[in-house]
Amino acid sequence: VEYRTQRTGEALGNTYKVHYPNHMPKTCRGAKQSPFHERLRDANAYFRDVSGWESPAWYAPTGKEPIVETESFGRENWFPYWEAEHLACRESVVLFDMSFMSKFLVQGRNAGKFL
Repeated sequence: VEYRTQRTGEALGNTYKVHYPNHMPKTCRGAKQSPFHERLRDANAYFRDVSGWESPAWYAPTGKEPIVETESFGRENWFPYWEAEHLACRESVVLFDMSFMSKFLVQGRNAGKFL
């Protein structure tokens, strides 16, 4: 209930604003984290909200803070980091954490209570 209350308030407040393409909600962050979250955080991941999950969008190089300096309609400060990852995906091997795509079948007598 708390998640919906906070997120709904933010969403309604943003209804008629012009949004930058990579704008992320501020409320309810960290609600869902994959088993790899700490490892990804330690690798300097910048997380974005994907259906309530914290999902890495890009990784800052060592010594750089994984932050968006200024939202923009153009290329932002993190673009070179993302570009390097993109090239690595094309030319080498990568591993993606797709936990946010998980689906669970919950059934049985207490399924409603569990959910």
